[in-house]
Amino acid sequence: MHPAALPCLAGCPFAFRTWLRSFGACVLLCAAGQGTGSAADPTADQQYWLELTNRFRSAPQAELEKLVNFSSPGVWDTPQSNDASIAFALNYFGTSAADLLSQFSTLTAAPPVAWSSALNVSASAYSNLMVTMDQQSHTLDGLTLDQRIQNGGYSSTWLEAGENLFASTQSVIHGHGAFVIDWGDGNGASPGFGNGIQSPAGHRDVLIDPVFKEIGIGFQSIAIPGTNTVAIGPYVATQHLATQYRFDGVNFVADAILTGSVYQDTIAADLFYTPGEGLAGMAINVYNDVSGILVASGFSNSAGGFNITLDGLTDGVVYRVEAPDTGLAAQTFTLDARIEDYGVPVIFYDNVYSSFMVVPEPGGMLLCLVAALHALARRSRHRHS
Repeated sequence: MHPAALPCLAGCPFAFRTWLRSFGACVLLCAAGQGTGSAADPTADQQYWLELTNRFRSAPQAELEKLVNFSSPGVWDTPQSNDASIAFALNYFGTSAADLLSQFSTLTAAPPVAWSSALNVSASAYSNLMVTMDQQSHTLDGLTLDQRIQNGGYSSTWLEAGENLFASTQSVIHGHGAFVIDWGDGNGASPGFGNGIQSPAGHRDVLIDPVFKEIGIGFQSIAIPGTNTVAIGPYVATQHLATQYRFDGVNFVADAILTGSVYQDTIAADLFYTPGEGLAGMAINVYNDVSGILVASGFSNSAGGFNITLDGLTDGVVYRVEAPDTGLAAQTFTLDARIEDYGVPVIFYDNVYSSFMVVPEPGGMLLCLVAALHALARRSRHRHS
């Protein structure tokens, strides 16, 4: 074990965000039409972290119950978590069970986020920079966050951007727990750690914010020097979250994205995606449920995930999703639309989530089960100058 690994199990992740608060239509028009970059598919671990993030966004209170153990509401059980690294951090910072439960009681579900290869590029590059400089900070490259994500290939027509960092992530579930629970120093400059929850809980706030539509999760791709004391891994993790728009000639639009996964529940048998269970190359088709016209399509990536932009689709219409290669029943959804004010109105269509789960039946026959597709809750938000 690295000599600094024990205290870094309880290390504090960092969070940062920025947005375009107010700008005129001319700025939007000048940027319209510029596209995003492309990169590799998510790894199985990255797809797993994406699935965990969307599980949290869909049901934040239920996610807390999966991450920690209470003997009664607001009282820690023993152990505090079934994950040893999470339990260590909660104990190290003296995280208040009562305050944590109280904070989670105020959270509202948010639509899912979809994988962005461009954000993965920028996030991975920043994780490598943290390794090289052996620091955990949002300012290592001297760039603003929007410059950072655009250097990775993300669209210049961005509306929102956020960043989470954790340079000593022990595992995917540990990193996920760090951002969701947001353990750390709740006392600022005062002695001690206060309630053991960062104030504000910036990582959690970023992850649950309904205006974010895309995410890239980046791990280091370079060797971690044995002399490092801060960026020690084994996962040096960066999350970049963002939202972009397009101009359709009349309106500024942030399109919905259909995101989810196709997997065979053979490793953990827990009714949830586990690394190694993803099924690649599975066709995903979206139809107008009334006319039967194909309106969007794609394939699951090498990790079993899929992310299909639903540009041109609108609210008030029933759409049908099929995964014909699986033989599973079709699912339906409708889109939720709202107006976000960025100095000019932008029509926001919330993302939707679908998961196709295949469970093997004893004897080799396949019993196919479908996890319900759902458009998650939304929350209106307006920004003014």
